[in-house]
Amino acid sequence: MPDSEATAPKTRAGNTVTVIISPRDRYTGVVECIEELYRCTPVQAFELVALDLGYPAAIRKALEKALSDKDNAKIVSYGRIIPIEGVRRYREFIDSPFTVLLDNDSRVTPGWLQPLLETADNTNAAVINPLTLEKSGVDEGAELRNHLYINEIRVVEAEGQARLIEHKPYRRASPEEIPMEVRPTQAFELHCVLFRTSVLKDIELPQMTIREHLDIGMQLKARGETLYADPRSVIHFDNLGTRAALSDLLYFNLRWNGKVTHQSSRLFEKRWGYRFYSEESIYNWAIRRRLFLLLRWLHLPIFLANKVDRVFFAVRRRLFPIWDPLKDPIGSSELLYETLSNSKPDQLSHDIF
Repeated sequence: MPDSEATAPKTRAGNTVTVIISPRDRYTGVVECIEELYRCTPVQAFELVALDLGYPAAIRKALEKALSDKDNAKIVSYGRIIPIEGVRRYREFIDSPFTVLLDNDSRVTPGWLQPLLETADNTNAAVINPLTLEKSGVDEGAELRNHLYINEIRVVEAEGQARLIEHKPYRRASPEEIPMEVRPTQAFELHCVLFRTSVLKDIELPQMTIREHLDIGMQLKARGETLYADPRSVIHFDNLGTRAALSDLLYFNLRWNGKVTHQSSRLFEKRWGYRFYSEESIYNWAIRRRLFLLLRWLHLPIFLANKVDRVFFAVRRRLFPIWDPLKDPIGSSELLYETLSNSKPDQLSHDIF
């Protein structure tokens, strides 16, 4: 099992897919993620690369044990860095025609892979995302509800400036309400997504912790590539419901601290010329999730952690109002690409840092 970028070998010939598992918001959960992957996926179809981005010793030991009898798996260690940087470092070593990026707090379900490959063959799309369902956790709701089916990039005029909105139709709908149709989409999320490896190697992976998926979606649109969503493939996303460990709080803060998220926003603006309507809201979101993780670490049940979280931030928003001048920003918005010449965004910078 290689433990450095310099020694990481190329993927084994013959595999259709390389599955790269990395931390998202936390370290815990990676072993369960791997167990579900092997339970739900034909072993001959994939090679697994587990990115160790600073796992604590106990989790690293459990990870090594989980993979000790797997001849199609390896661990690659890069130290404590954000997920997209880990993917950027490893992607040159991938030889398979397709790559799946899978967060360690997501779980595949039986039959998840084949629909994505079929849609890739039928559409020649650069990216196919599955239906991502979120389990009860932060913002407590139904036991299982939609997190992402299709995704839209919209634009709205607010106080004299065009601002982008990420809009997810069917957000929080029940699974039964989701159309079982393969549809074009404008963006994806990184809970689980299938890339053509040639595309993944060729695009820019900017050093962002927020909006990186929208940046990639806009890059693909500018290049004339297509993205699709296939709801026949289903992923379950933990949504911070499982109690956090102390190391999870530290990793969450690495990815979602105010300095890093602000830098991500300014890098997106430099690259595309847009700010997001919800920029202040996403900073508030990160603070709320940090509090929720802390409350769960302190053993508060989900319902009580959500209640404390809601009360605290209701008071905070009264003291420090969030910029939100429009009554209905979604209703006032348009699809971004429909407002642009040639229906393609203009990339202003290729800086990734």
